[in-house]
Amino acid sequence: MIQEQEHTVTLVINQSIEMGEFGIQEAIQLFELFGLSYQELFKQYFPLNQFPKKYQITSQTLPNYPFVDIQLKDLDLIPKVLSRSILIHDILYTMSRGNTLDELPNNVLPQAMQYIQNPNLSCKCDIITSYFKITQEKRVQLIEQVFGEKGFNCQNTINLTEPDILYYLIITKDQKYIAGCTLTKKKKRREKNFARNYELPNRIYLGPVSLAHDLAFLMANQAQVQENDLVFDPFAGTGSSLVACSHFGAICFGSEIDGYLMKGHCIGYLNKKSTYLKDPNYKQVKPYIHLNFHQYNLPTPNLIQADVHLPNFNPRIESFFDAIICDPPYGIRASIQQDGNEQDLQANRTAIYKRMFEVARKVLRRGGRLVYLYPLFKGMEKKVDKEEGFELIDFREQKMVDKRSRLLVTMEKL
Repeated sequence: MIQEQEHTVTLVINQSIEMGEFGIQEAIQLFELFGLSYQELFKQYFPLNQFPKKYQITSQTLPNYPFVDIQLKDLDLIPKVLSRSILIHDILYTMSRGNTLDELPNNVLPQAMQYIQNPNLSCKCDIITSYFKITQEKRVQLIEQVFGEKGFNCQNTINLTEPDILYYLIITKDQKYIAGCTLTKKKKRREKNFARNYELPNRIYLGPVSLAHDLAFLMANQAQVQENDLVFDPFAGTGSSLVACSHFGAICFGSEIDGYLMKGHCIGYLNKKSTYLKDPNYKQVKPYIHLNFHQYNLPTPNLIQADVHLPNFNPRIESFFDAIICDPPYGIRASIQQDGNEQDLQANRTAIYKRMFEVARKVLRRGGRLVYLYPLFKGMEKKVDKEEGFELIDFREQKMVDKRSRLLVTMEKL
């Protein structure tokens, strides 16, 4: 039997301090979604008999993070993962590596020469560093040294706007070097920026605690939402999580106790900065949650006004949903705006999360995922308690101001 060739590629994870290690979490779930287990993904870093849990794989356990080397047999996984990713900046085909720049041309892989020596391909070169900056003058000097005549001697033509191939020089935190290229097609590279279309500053209908667009997409990826999945948000608000799931083709359902928020009264409002208001086809209407779906040409969700503490679920929807994604009340941003002492808020918070799990046990199918945000305040331990009937898949911390943070938690129903 002929063994499939493995290709060394480098994950370039977004160096976002705000998003912490959500990038590792996202990479694990997206590769798993497309058929590659996390054990296979990180097999070169851990012995099989001592493989850690997903949430134990961190920037401290991955050398050269945020640059992570992995082995892929199927390069077609790259555009699939990038088409959904928020925090994976790119996935590069590794051409060479070395302790010094002079070692790179001598260590170039034979397979890379088909790109380097092809005059029919156009290219662009860039540099990625790990948590430090270099001047533009130094950047140009390094690119010439690595990809010019004295380096790889690339035969491609230069095209800075629509290149066929992107070359990168990666400089790690311990001053080692990796040369790579991206093989993703031009169209796919443009599609990777899909999330920018959903940024809150341009969204038509907002509330005081609307979930950030990038976090909503990260949660959808944690739930591994796919086309025709049935997704439920019991605290729908202005629909941020459901917008993200609808983008991936899910059939969305939501409930919200505040009917005024759903219908655009009181705290819900039209965003006057949204370009949607300037669309000549736009017809002036009152603000309400469905506007956010009209703006992006997405199917509108099935919504009801309901108190999750007093649900009236039809027995036919038991084990009905593929995923539940939510940001329950009394989270980080909501707590800042609440009156009353922290003890009362924590009591309300505890009751809501308890009820959230009760609902999930009833309406989530076996193997379905519950993805939620959990706030941490000063003095609280960073941990996730075990819940009967659920397996903890992953959790990561997002640090915020004033010693506050929150966990992005993924559970799977047993």
